[in-house]
Amino acid sequence: MKSKKLNLKDNKASYYIKSDEWQPFLEEAIEAAIAPTSVEVLNGQLNPIQLSERIDRNQIMITAQRLLNLTYLYSAKELPALVNQNLAELSGGQACYEGT
Repeated sequence: MKSKKLNLKDNKASYYIKSDEWQPFLEEAIEAAIAPTSVEVLNGQLNPIQLSERIDRNQIMITAQRLLNLTYLYSAKELPALVNQNLAELSGGQACYEGT
């Protein structure tokens, strides 16, 4: 249950960040990730502005929130398999796990 403990306050009864308070953090993280990610996407064919115009921020937020919600429900032992399962269900996700 380590992942749950990382977000728990010392009183062990409440979270530092509640599950419905992640949006501003996620929005900031998405924006910060665009430039370094543009080097990886399509072998660097897109500059950060082009990549920014193509991404579906809403879908990224939904997926990120779904993954974060797992940390409120499952232990650190259970999380890796659940995260991998969720990632494999994304468009193109299964190919990553098959090595193609």
